[in-house]
Amino acid sequence: MSFAIGLRFYRVGVRRKADKTFMVVGVGATPCDLLEFAESFVTAKATPTVETSESRTWFFETHESNGDRVLHGYINYGTHGFESKFKDVKTRKEKYNRKATDLEEIPLYFQIWAPDETKYALMAFQSFQGRSCVTFVRTAMTADFEKQYPEYTLTFAAVAPAASMLDMAPVKTVTFLKPRALKDKADKYLLGRPIDEVEYEVTLRARRRGSSISTYKELRTRFDDQKGFVTFEGQQFEGVKADVKIGSKRRTVGVYGSGYDAGLIDVSDDVNRAPSGHPTFESICAEVDGLMDEFYAGMG
Repeated sequence: MSFAIGLRFYRVGVRRKADKTFMVVGVGATPCDLLEFAESFVTAKATPTVETSESRTWFFETHESNGDRVLHGYINYGTHGFESKFKDVKTRKEKYNRKATDLEEIPLYFQIWAPDETKYALMAFQSFQGRSCVTFVRTAMTADFEKQYPEYTLTFAAVAPAASMLDMAPVKTVTFLKPRALKDKADKYLLGRPIDEVEYEVTLRARRRGSSISTYKELRTRFDDQKGFVTFEGQQFEGVKADVKIGSKRRTVGVYGSGYDAGLIDVSDDVNRAPSGHPTFESICAEVDGLMDEFYAGMG
């Protein structure tokens, strides 16, 4: 089974603290050109930043861009602090014993696009099997920005949940994920197998071709007040995702919960994989470019 590849998109703005006015972010803007700030930030973070309390490290690796006012590349994200055994997947023989001081590092694609004469830029972050360093990067960018420009602040708003073009998108299927452990022993088996030994999901589909279950906004609103899990047909689930149409393509978009929080777009089946199991740079870049255009047009 291929590991899940997800994308999160954010609208990045510059706001004046005194009156909360959003500023233009392009060339010659006050207090700065947001793309120039991003370039200097990425350059400064080309050496590993160590998040000591979280046993995490991250640093940027940029690639040349053919796009206008685009900065992109990889955030190399590492984890350490625990031991584990590495075994051959076929023979099950142990090949290596990972130490707590060993660093496991994966490449996560990022892109920031700052069209000139607008009041926001768009930024995309890739996740891999739920692993992401969005919080670390956002926190560091905001802190550095306010240190340089104390009268202003950098804002990040998740794009997908707020994009009107996605809000009205018809939902074709709804899938409930990660059922919580059952309390009744009699219900802990599925087709003769213990529930904790299998993975299963519950999916609802529109009955007629061309019909839909609801809009994305209607579906998302139903889970706004949930706390930790949702209930369907008496069973509790930890996540919900929906199949919706964005532009000319159908996409799997997170609605709620663990691993599929609102706005996470699953592109696992849309990218090409390298032998490493990670998406090729060209394919993940193409997916982000297409979605950036769709979101920008929708918000515009």
